[in-house]
Amino acid sequence: MAKKKATAKKKATGRRRRRTVRTKRTTRRGAATALPKVRVRMFRQGLGDCLLVTFDAGGDERHLLIDCGTLGNKAGSIKIKDIAEHLESLLGEDGKLDALVATHEHQDHLSGFRSQLKPVLKDRVEHVWLAWTENPGDPDAQELQKHQGDLVSALTNVVRLAHGSPVGERVAGLLGFAGETVLGSFAKTVDEAMKWIRDESGGKVRYLEPGELIQEDWLPGFRIYVLGPPRDQDAIKEAGSHASDELYHVGARLGRSAAWHLSAESSAGTNSCWSDDEQSEMPFDERFWQSGEELLATQYPDYVRPEDAWRRVEHEWLNVASDLALQLDNFTNNTSLVLAIERIADGKVLLFPADAQQGNWLSWHDEDLDWFVVNGAGEPVTMTAADLLKNTVFYKVGHHGSHNATAKGKGLELMTRTDELVAFIPVDREIALGRSPKGTWRMPARALYRRLLEQCEGRVVRADLGWAAPAAKGDEIEEELFNLADASKWQQWAQAQDQATNVDLSNPLYVEYVLE
Repeated sequence: MAKKKATAKKKATGRRRRRTVRTKRTTRRGAATALPKVRVRMFRQGLGDCLLVTFDAGGDERHLLIDCGTLGNKAGSIKIKDIAEHLESLLGEDGKLDALVATHEHQDHLSGFRSQLKPVLKDRVEHVWLAWTENPGDPDAQELQKHQGDLVSALTNVVRLAHGSPVGERVAGLLGFAGETVLGSFAKTVDEAMKWIRDESGGKVRYLEPGELIQEDWLPGFRIYVLGPPRDQDAIKEAGSHASDELYHVGARLGRSAAWHLSAESSAGTNSCWSDDEQSEMPFDERFWQSGEELLATQYPDYVRPEDAWRRVEHEWLNVASDLALQLDNFTNNTSLVLAIERIADGKVLLFPADAQQGNWLSWHDEDLDWFVVNGAGEPVTMTAADLLKNTVFYKVGHHGSHNATAKGKGLELMTRTDELVAFIPVDREIALGRSPKGTWRMPARALYRRLLEQCEGRVVRADLGWAAPAAKGDEIEEELFNLADASKWQQWAQAQDQATNVDLSNPLYVEYVLE
């Protein structure tokens, strides 16, 4: 029932946006006026997103900040406090941040709003744009938040009780996106960062739906298309039905069973880790609550013989926890607020998909998701996601270049302005590879990295390296990317990079792109 309701709401949103929107930036003859510049600064604070988009750069500047977070920085010394100081200098004593966008609740996107950015932005934000999934008054959003909270609670319990085991490390690594853990308990979560943005920043909050169009008087010459997150719950979730408590119950049993099997400190009559309610649910009397090597040696001596160690499976059954952690990570990524910024006069587009994964990307192509607008020549046209992708000249690469956050046939392959397409990847590869389990966060992914280089003709910028460059033999961090292309191809790409005068890498704080 919930699924049908959400789908119907999505379609209604698309239909509601099917209207002609006129722009003031056309002449009577339909000729386009002078092109306002737009500038993008991608900060280099490590593995995390923080992008400052400045409209009419050099003129009546308007600033849009998209996310600000990090999981750490090995490639440089830039910290969130450096970004805060830059914003404070940019805004001046009386300036305002025109809009703040928080795309989704992950540490690497929002951690900066827990501390350093608060004093700089407090009561200096005009508009706050959030996805509909963050709306506390939206019934569908409430269900999604409950589902997410249930998974987090169960998985943090697993991390706490399986601390030190391979499964516990894998789960803890994935939960790092949702908030740093201390033995499974969230020290500080992104939830408080999102609450500050929504309730205390001082900005006027707007919850955005797929199919909406942002065209404000304070943003002349530009319009912003809202592509995601989808209303279709199947597109957001990859497995299970959040209309029921199925995953919550699985997670609760998982956490409780983990405690039962992994707690080495419990003993008969002295186990204090259970509440009265939990004890009442136990299938056996408390005198049978025993665990640990001593119990095994006493009751099952053959099981603990050194020569039979290969037969032991205490922790392997917990591998389902890794699958649930992946579900949580993918689920949260697919709630990403996705924006496409169009310069009206020439139709060129800058795409910011946050960490959207396949379900989010594919939803942009729903048959009911289109916009009736007036182009730079004064002609009414229907715009679709395919049109926006075709006109994309700047792509903020999704999820630090991970393999599953850039769609292929309905994504990158549709970005056909290859003569000027530029891609920025907010990544610190050393930090990514060092996350638990070590070596598994391969960002950027080799196949995607290669295709980005081809599609952009070499104009790919990484926060850690600057321009993409061939990996040196023996470089442990770049080893997987060695021999990505032959020398002649890299030479062609280097020439294209040299000719890209609209990209500036000279500032250690950020890399910069300007649409002239």
